[in-house]
Amino acid sequence: MKHSFLFKRGKYYSLEYFDERESRIRRISTGESKKSEALQFVSRFQESREIQQQFKYISLSDFIQRYKDYLAANFSKKYLATISIHLRRFAENIGDKPLSDIRMNDVELFLTGIAGESKVKSKKYYVSLNSLFNKAVQWDYIPINPVSKIIPPKIPKNNPLFIDETELQQIIEKESNQDLKNIYLVLFHTGMRLGELINLKWNQVSFNDKIIRLTNSEDFTTKGKRERTIPINDNLVKVFTERYPKVININQLNYVFNKHGIKYSGDYISKSFKKIVIGCENINHEIHMHSLRHSFATHLVKKGVSLYIIKELLGHQDYKTTLIYSHLTTDDLREAVKTLEG
Repeated sequence: MKHSFLFKRGKYYSLEYFDERESRIRRISTGESKKSEALQFVSRFQESREIQQQFKYISLSDFIQRYKDYLAANFSKKYLATISIHLRRFAENIGDKPLSDIRMNDVELFLTGIAGESKVKSKKYYVSLNSLFNKAVQWDYIPINPVSKIIPPKIPKNNPLFIDETELQQIIEKESNQDLKNIYLVLFHTGMRLGELINLKWNQVSFNDKIIRLTNSEDFTTKGKRERTIPINDNLVKVFTERYPKVININQLNYVFNKHGIKYSGDYISKSFKKIVIGCENINHEIHMHSLRHSFATHLVKKGVSLYIIKELLGHQDYKTTLIYSHLTTDDLREAVKTLEG
């Protein structure tokens, strides 16, 4: 390093050096009280700086903006909004420093603070930051990902909540809005995500083939951009047939579920569903909108459908995600073996 010297202030030695990339003089504590050990620190620090100089300089705030631009072009608006919250809080916590100066302990201390609020939230922040720094490595801004050696928070895995046909019928009977009745029914029998359903258009529904084709468009992208085909049973064909507008020249780009041409709000549907569930005495009040997707998968498992096929129907990118339903097959096998006890 050019223009550098070691000096002692108080108990510890510090290093002053000129940062060529930032064109300014900087100081850093060695954390050592003995000169020999401080010199060893300087040697290690110099090697680290030489490695870093091979990479492009960028501040955390500038890199976050470039990363968000990348997300905006490749992922959904909802995903971008969620990640933006995580990155903004991280940047506010550690300050706008050079990206290459961020160390593992910076991230670890931040995640520890989040874990104090919620382990589930901490795991989500961990995933977001790991993706951020992985991309920084790919784009040659840093040599290694500071998150890579951090052990992610362990979250107790709970079996997914689901309802059966009788409970679904009870919910539908309590719901007064016919559109919502149909929405609950379609989600229960297709395993679609709520966002996929509210963005579903008539050109994605084939009555002849009895299928729904979930595709990506300019105004909606499926999770992971995975397009898929979902067969629909006769009950759903009836639902869609009754909803089909009685107009000769129907616009195939109209939303299947809409109010005066405007698609329904996911928040409105979720809150309406939750209100009905809480009003049902014999249904677990922890049941929520996403439980209908779990219910779809659970019933297929109980019918003996393979987890691989369920993975394709649900549109999971990773088979491990589908394995949350594997306990059901284990339970069924256990019950089958029990029949031999007699």
